[in-house]
Amino acid sequence: MVRRLTVFLLFVFVFIRVIEAQSIIGTLLDDDTQQPIEGATILLQAADSAYIGTSVSGTDGVFILNNYVKEYCLVIQHFSYQTKRVLNKGMIVDTIRLIPKDYVLDEIVIKSGRPFVRVKDGHLEYNLSVFPGSRMATNAYEALVKLPGIQENKGVLALAGAEKLTIILNGKPSTMNVGQIETFLRNTPVNRVEKVEVMYSAPPEYHVKGAVLNVVMKRSDNYFFQGEICGDYKNQYFNSGGMNGNFRLSISKAILDVMYSAENNKSMEYMDLYSKHTLLGQIYNIEQNEQLRSKYWNHNLRTAFEYDFNEESHVSISYTGNYVPFRHNNSLTTGNYQTGDVDKYINTRMHNVTVRYKSEFGLDIGGDYTYYHSDNNQNLRVNFQNGEQDYFDMKSGQRVDRYSK
Repeated sequence: MVRRLTVFLLFVFVFIRVIEAQSIIGTLLDDDTQQPIEGATILLQAADSAYIGTSVSGTDGVFILNNYVKEYCLVIQHFSYQTKRVLNKGMIVDTIRLIPKDYVLDEIVIKSGRPFVRVKDGHLEYNLSVFPGSRMATNAYEALVKLPGIQENKGVLALAGAEKLTIILNGKPSTMNVGQIETFLRNTPVNRVEKVEVMYSAPPEYHVKGAVLNVVMKRSDNYFFQGEICGDYKNQYFNSGGMNGNFRLSISKAILDVMYSAENNKSMEYMDLYSKHTLLGQIYNIEQNEQLRSKYWNHNLRTAFEYDFNEESHVSISYTGNYVPFRHNNSLTTGNYQTGDVDKYINTRMHNVTVRYKSEFGLDIGGDYTYYHSDNNQNLRVNFQNGEQDYFDMKSGQRVDRYSK
């Protein structure tokens, strides 16, 4: 009797533990080869798209989500496969098959001794040094676009399953706007980035709401000097191109990092307009041709200095600048309605300074300051077919001072 009671109580205890530890379990397979997919990220969302949890598939293609809800949505992402959304109920998920992307080559197999993605403290951490997609990128921005779930739309990065994405550097928000951060990342070599953290719900210490993409730059205590220089050339109506150079010097406790790029941009576009307008019962055919030209030099500079007092105490100072000293845009319009000539001259400059200090007893302070200035002069001359003429001169400008700590 005592033995039966003991077995019964043990069974009840195990049953309760199983109920308390309910998990969502599924398997990922390649739709073509039926082989398990390793390293895919699985995002768990509630029925209202609220973020719940994240997991990564193992070598056998199996993933486990310890958060359980009755109705949920799974967003499966992998750099070699098309993103897939699955609506489901219950703990067991039917086998999910992912469709390979068009650029995946069957004869190439990439192996790595270290995982390129892992789940840490509720967020995804990508190691770009072993991430296969980063090998096809020429800068940090291109590497970010290749991360699973990251999409680009007109220079703005978005994260699948998140309404808004904020990019921060080294765990600290920056006063630079989206365009300025994009410019910085496009001029940063991939090998300067240590890791990228993807957070669907940022922790309170970041002072950011919603999803966050944290780009962490590399640090080193070794003695070394590393540098590279590259250039590009393109021709489309005009000859244009640029060059990019950077070096990194590490001596004992100090690190000096310098990056500079200069790009000569020239472009031209043609637009043809054909329209029919009705006035007082008569139809008028209007034909116009517009030529859009742009010419300017774009300079980007970043310098960073880091000094380690000891293993837990260090200070860092960085400067990021963007200069477009003289940008000329021209719009020339010809046709049977009017002839117009618009000249636009733009002068912009941006300076950003960031200072951080971390002590061995836990003090972490710093500040971020951005100054932006823009001058805009525009001249418009229009000659109508009826002999009338119009002339306009416009001047505008913008100045931004922004500081955060």
